[in-house]
Parts: sequence; structure tokens; C-alpha cells
Amino acid sequence: MSRILMIVAADRAAPLSGEAEVVLRAAPGIPAAPISAHDWTLADLAVLAAGQNAEAEGFSAVCVGEFGDFGANALRSVLDIPVVAAGRSAMLYALTLGACFGIVAPPSGYTRAKKLAQEYGLSLQCTGVRAYAETATEGAILTAAKVAIEEDGAEVLVLGEAMSPEMAARLAAALPVPVVEPASLSVMLAESFLGLGLGQSRRTYPVPQARKPDLIAKLIAVGEGA
Repeated sequence: MSRILMIVAADRAAPLSGEAEVVLRAAPGIPAAPISAHDWTLADLAVLAAGQNAEAEGFSAVCVGEFGDFGANALRSVLDIPVVAAGRSAMLYALTLGACFGIVAPPSGYTRAKKLAQEYGLSLQCTGVRAYAETATEGAILTAAKVAIEEDGAEVLVLGEAMSPEMAARLAAALPVPVVEPASLSVMLAESFLGLGLGQSRRTYPVPQARKPDLIAKLIAVGEGA
């Protein structure tokens, strides 16, 4: 059975997989609520440190389970196994289900979600980002989702943070459009890449001129004690 490493900001239940063992790893050093470019840089470094040795550890693929896609591009440059970013995957997958999508996210993820949609060239297909309270109840998330549909015109909804399959299913049952949960989707895409023998293009993600895994690990170790 294949082993998939999922890197997250904090411990939570790993998405289920019928074809692979999913190992969850919380990356030390990711800010609790990364809202600025400074925070994103730290998160990039933390995810890189957590996953840079995944191939040597025997993993067949890596999923960056946070919607912000922190460190995903850096991991693609140092790993030959597939690296799947939850946010990008969710947005692109949403466009196979409808002509446009909206994102519902916590306040800490609002700016990052807008930035990613722009960077990925999806601004025209993204109807907008609707934020809910950081400690939102399921009802508050549902309210934000309805606004995204009724006022923004979203034909598909993308969840801007990982949720349990049960909560995602309840939201989907209460809404008139498909709902995409990024972490679970990333695992399924990783499975499909492995089945098809696909991985990231070296034309897009060339290998580093000089890898410095020890330096990256030391920077994160020092930061943990700061």
C-alpha cells in the first residue's frame, strides 16, 4: 500500500483513503493564523522542513493539507514524488463542476485565498471570498456560503480550510451547489497521480542549484525555541 504524507498546521483527523495510508504531520513553525506575507514566508519554510525528506522516508506522495498551499512549490522542487497542494487543487477541481466558484474562509485565510486565486490565474472564475468568524459555528459558515451563492453568484463552493468529512457533507446537503473540501480532495488527487504515474514537471519546478536540508531544519529548530 502506498503511503501519503499530509502536512498540516495542527493535528486533526487524517482524510480517509481506500488506496493508501495517509500519515498526518503537523509542521512546527506555521503561525497559528497566517495573515501576512511575513507569516506566509514562515509557513513556507515550516512546510518545506516538514516534507523535504518525505521521499527518503518512503512516502509515495505529499499533500499540503492547508488551503494556503504553503511550501508546496518548494517541495515540488526538491522531491520527485508528486506534491499536491490542497488550495490549488480545490479551485481547479471546482471548475470541472461549474463555470465559476466562490470561497468561504476564516478571516485569517481571506487575504491568502484572494492572493492564490489571482496567482493561479483564476480571478475571472472566482466570484469572491466570503469570510466567517474565526471560531465560527457551522451555522455561521452556512450563512457565509449562502451569501457567496446568492449575492456573488458562485456555482461551486470551495471551503477555505479543512473540515471533517461529516461537516462538509452537512454543508453540501444544505446548499444548492457542489461543495469542495480541499484536504480530502488532495488525497484523492494524490492517489490518481500515483495510479497514472504522474508527477510535477521539472520544466516548471527545476531542482535547486544546491539543496540545504540541514540549514532549513536548523532554522525551524531555532525558531521553535524563539
